[in-house]
Amino acid sequence: MIKKYIQLQNMNPTASKSGLRPAGVLLAALLTIIFFIADTGIANAQNEGKQLFEKNCIVCHKLGGGKLVGPELLGVTQRRDKAWIAKFIRNSKEMIDAGDPVAVKVYEENSKIPMLTFTNLSDAEINSIIDYIEKWEPEKEKVFTVDINKKEGFAKTEILRGERLYYGLIPFENGGTKSCVSCHNAITTDSLNWSPSAMDLADAFMEKDGMNIYKSMGEPNSDVMKKSHAEYKLTDQEVFYIAAFLSEFHQEGMTKHKIFPVKLMTFLLFALLMTLALIDLIFTKKIKYKFIHLIVIIVGLGVHFNLAVVEAQSLSRTKDYAPDQPIKFSHKVHAGDNKTDCKYCHSTTEYGKSAGIPSNNVCLNCHKVVLSGRNSGKFEINKIHRADKSGKPIEWVRVHNLADHVFFSHAQHVNAGKVECEKCHGDVAGMDIVKQFSDLSMGWCIDCHRTTKVNFKDNKYYSNYLKLHEELKSGKIDSVTVEQIGGLDCMKCHY
Repeated sequence: MIKKYIQLQNMNPTASKSGLRPAGVLLAALLTIIFFIADTGIANAQNEGKQLFEKNCIVCHKLGGGKLVGPELLGVTQRRDKAWIAKFIRNSKEMIDAGDPVAVKVYEENSKIPMLTFTNLSDAEINSIIDYIEKWEPEKEKVFTVDINKKEGFAKTEILRGERLYYGLIPFENGGTKSCVSCHNAITTDSLNWSPSAMDLADAFMEKDGMNIYKSMGEPNSDVMKKSHAEYKLTDQEVFYIAAFLSEFHQEGMTKHKIFPVKLMTFLLFALLMTLALIDLIFTKKIKYKFIHLIVIIVGLGVHFNLAVVEAQSLSRTKDYAPDQPIKFSHKVHAGDNKTDCKYCHSTTEYGKSAGIPSNNVCLNCHKVVLSGRNSGKFEINKIHRADKSGKPIEWVRVHNLADHVFFSHAQHVNAGKVECEKCHGDVAGMDIVKQFSDLSMGWCIDCHRTTKVNFKDNKYYSNYLKLHEELKSGKIDSVTVEQIGGLDCMKCHY
């Protein structure tokens, strides 16, 4: 076979002179394919390792960012044997219980917080995580073709171009079926939209050390944003134009969603009809039958009286009030799905007049670790981090407001009275956006005091009501209501 190949080579002088022998060409092609497959395999393995790291490890560990809950992992493969790391990832508790000195040391150095076990991961998956950590390098800073530090002083043409891109009046260069405004509303709405509004984006962009819109649009770093922006590949120039529009939008403000004033227009309409009826009845006398004037006047007075009574009864009552909050915080996710105790965030409930509004620090107890939300990605959580850096508190809007002349103590009801939060606030654990559950009227409070039974048993707060305790023991009464211990005394609430 070799002899025949040599003979063929000798019969082909062109191939010999050019240096491109068939065997050489074949070998070069084969090596190229092998290197390509190897590079592709390495890239795929590294990508798999990255995905597994972000899914399982990033909550507690950083690469190149210092200690989080667990230790910094940059360079860990130089400090520890890979086999040991793999074993520790799979079940660190087992190693600690067995007395492994390094495992015990790591455990003690990290506040004795045990690492989660990952028995669900295969050996190959754990090794891909370790390889990703070993080969990890900080991302190279992208070079932009526009001035990414510019936040004001944009030309009018740049602002107009950005406005047209935002509203979908002109298409993006690389495609995209929806306009920005289809998700990021530019007017106030009466429904919950988890995507940030145009004003949210504008405020975040204009804040000092705020959102880097170029990085956010170029490399989305949350699952929510990756999914919603999958079809968009904006150019640097297009992002620059949108930044120009947001800069202008920040100055102009959000357009208010106007609600047609039905009651006001009804009031004015009947006022006009009654006025015309009186004028015609006394002066012009165009309508022959006077009973028509009387009907218009009587109906008009009835409508006005009804409106006056209804509005007077509703004065200072704001049932179903659900104001926009500075952060789209879902009680359904936190109190409902994650079972967070109300008193964890509202920590003064049991001993204060007010339930208390959580500070930035309370939010960051969790959100130093939980960096991405289920519905809103990283945008809303980043507001907490920006507020923390600025030193300014988050300005939450109070939902439940009592009149100034009313005294109400959460400690009295929650601690002494053992009243559940849901009694006054409704099913908060089922609300994405909290709204006022009851009208908080005096009648509502009085009805509650008349019907609510007080739990005297093993409650030291009520130990001084000796007569009522004796009547309960003797069977003279079977229960005690709030009314019986002074719950309808005017001075209790209006001191």
